[in-house]
Amino acid sequence: MTVHSLVHSNATLLLLNGIDLKIVSAHLGHNDIQTTANIYIDVLKSQQQMVAQLIEFNLEI
Repeated sequence: MTVHSLVHSNATLLLLNGIDLKIVSAHLGHNDIQTTANIYIDVLKSQQQMVAQLIEFNLEI
């Protein structure tokens, strides 16, 4: 396991646990939040899907 993979795993876990993208971006030392968003776009999309499913579930109740 490389340092890069540990950093990537750390950022992914933070995002999946609801930590704001801006905070994760600063944690990673990125100068631009867009850099973080571009790298972790798949994680962000999965979060959007989870939010949509949660809303759908709550509307069915």
